[in-house]
Amino acid sequence: MKKTISLTILLLGCVFLCDKTPAQNLSDGAQKNERRADSLYHRYEFARARDIYAQMAQTAEAQDKNRLELKSIACQNGQAMLQYVSSPTIVTRKVQEKKDFYLYYPKISSVGHFIHAPQGLPSTSDTLYLPDDKNTLYYSTKTNSGDWDIFITRKQEDGSWSAPEALGNTVNSKGNEIFPFLSPDGKRLYFSSNGHYGAGGYDLYVSVWDEAEQKWGLAQNMGFPYSSPSDDLFFYITPDGKYAAFSSTRSLDDPASRLYSPTRILSYVVDYEEEPVKHRATPEEAYELSRLRSGTVMTQQQRDSINNAAVAKALEGVERKSGLAEMDSSARKTTERYTAATQKYRTLKSQQEKLQESQAAYRILYTSLGDRLMGELEEEDAALKRDSLEMVKDRIAQSETAMYTVSQQLREVEREIRAIEDVFMSTGVVVPSSNAFKTADQLKAETETGVAQEEEENIANLLSTKSRIDSAEDFRVERIRPEVDLTFRIQKKGALIDLEDFPEGLIYQIRFLFSAKKQTEASFKGLSPVFERESGGRYSYCAGAFPKYSDAYRQLSKVKKAGFASATIIAFENGTAIPLEVARKKEVQAQKTAAQKGKKGTFNVVISSTESSLETPLMKLVQASGKDIAKTSSAGNFKFICGPFSSEKEAEDLASKIKAASDKKVSVEAVN
Repeated sequence: MKKTISLTILLLGCVFLCDKTPAQNLSDGAQKNERRADSLYHRYEFARARDIYAQMAQTAEAQDKNRLELKSIACQNGQAMLQYVSSPTIVTRKVQEKKDFYLYYPKISSVGHFIHAPQGLPSTSDTLYLPDDKNTLYYSTKTNSGDWDIFITRKQEDGSWSAPEALGNTVNSKGNEIFPFLSPDGKRLYFSSNGHYGAGGYDLYVSVWDEAEQKWGLAQNMGFPYSSPSDDLFFYITPDGKYAAFSSTRSLDDPASRLYSPTRILSYVVDYEEEPVKHRATPEEAYELSRLRSGTVMTQQQRDSINNAAVAKALEGVERKSGLAEMDSSARKTTERYTAATQKYRTLKSQQEKLQESQAAYRILYTSLGDRLMGELEEEDAALKRDSLEMVKDRIAQSETAMYTVSQQLREVEREIRAIEDVFMSTGVVVPSSNAFKTADQLKAETETGVAQEEEENIANLLSTKSRIDSAEDFRVERIRPEVDLTFRIQKKGALIDLEDFPEGLIYQIRFLFSAKKQTEASFKGLSPVFERESGGRYSYCAGAFPKYSDAYRQLSKVKKAGFASATIIAFENGTAIPLEVARKKEVQAQKTAAQKGKKGTFNVVISSTESSLETPLMKLVQASGKDIAKTSSAGNFKFICGPFSSEKEAEDLASKIKAASDKKVSVEAVN
């Protein structure tokens, strides 16, 4: 099975394409309202921001109306996305310059390197990330429509790369898809897009490989806080699968903020979770999570690795005593399961604690609102309080449901951990089982100082080492030649066509321009298609590609009227110029040959006899053919002519049957 890797075209000096279109015709008051809505939007108050955008869109005009409607849709999506929020463990973060932020991604150079895009690929001015093991490459580039899509190319047996193919519409959208990255196991494709369902700007998405259908599944938004109302870019997983990195303009792209810095971007490193636990969040909670503030330097995944290192070492000792040079694969897998299970337990435990805190806060609020409702005199105020009370009651019910689900998952994971520990104990390995259920503070206090310092230094360097950009490798890529329209036409702007698209065979063209220097399409006065040829330092320009002289002659007057009075007709055969007289003779001869080949042949079966009539068996054979029969005579000899047949084979079949039934002379003759 071939290894698959990712190839990412990165936008240098990116100006990311979230909606930054300025107001066109809004009054000062309306612009103030929009800025207020923008502020609410960036603080995840999507419902309130949407109401303002939608109300403004009703009276706005043209471009302003379209912009406000798009913002309203982004708010609607964002409100729905609040139902599925995760809580990643932040390891570290750092502010980078946009132009080269990707060069600082952790450990990315250990399994690949950055190169300038090779000439064989559609884009030649950007940077590519090229992992070392490569047989399948994913990359993003601009299409003819101006959008960015993700393409795939595969290495072939002769060392060349197949012609790039765009991924299907489950991945590519009507917007832009950039920064594709394939997970180390090749089953998940991560990328950024501003065309799929999201909360505005570029969001982060993942598409899972469907083994049964043999295609990439529908792109799924990774949700808050990976995605945000700002631009979120280039999700990447370190080779060891421990960390994930991504970058975002959040906190830096709001002109009203004191942190506003349009040329910079925040890069984050978090613990990688393939299937993060998600929960419903309030706007306040989602906004706080989106800030991704780093806590302790040591991550839980690292703590688990440290705690389980002793387990792995002990297992290795048991295997070695049994005469094995290396750990058995089943033992390694058991250790990996133990590490994953303890990490999952911590994630769920943290989620449970957060749910308990929010549930307690809701209950306090519910009691407070109930007390205030008892003292309300105005019916309008009382109605508002009752609505709020019902909303808080719903939140409490939702949190209780979520709490039940998380508690169930915790019990299942705890059983799994206990079962794995039983396996360890049966092999004589002493397992620090209590570690799996200790708090982070307890584990931190028990961690050896030397190991903690080493981990701290490693994490501090995650976003500090810069990768270099090497020169492009020798790529040979099958060229994709798009379909070219060779129909002669005069339009607003002339179109210059590559000579490689010039058709084979006998072709006439209208030569309309000679020049000592290269000309631009603007000088063609709308003539299309136009081919450029250079010889002896001079350039000639010819329009059209006509298979017949008569076709070229009919268009010659149009070219002259366009301002090229000296235009003439010339001829080519298989791309080489030939005299016009020779070309016309070849065309006439080709037409005659084609006419002869295309002429419908007819054939007759001729039976020669000295008798004036055919025997009954022969007459039946002729009648069975469904053809007419005629008789001619000369000097006492008779010919019976049966036909006509549209093919020689049909005639030969009847002739064979007649020969088999009699001794008469039978022949097949073509009809002129």
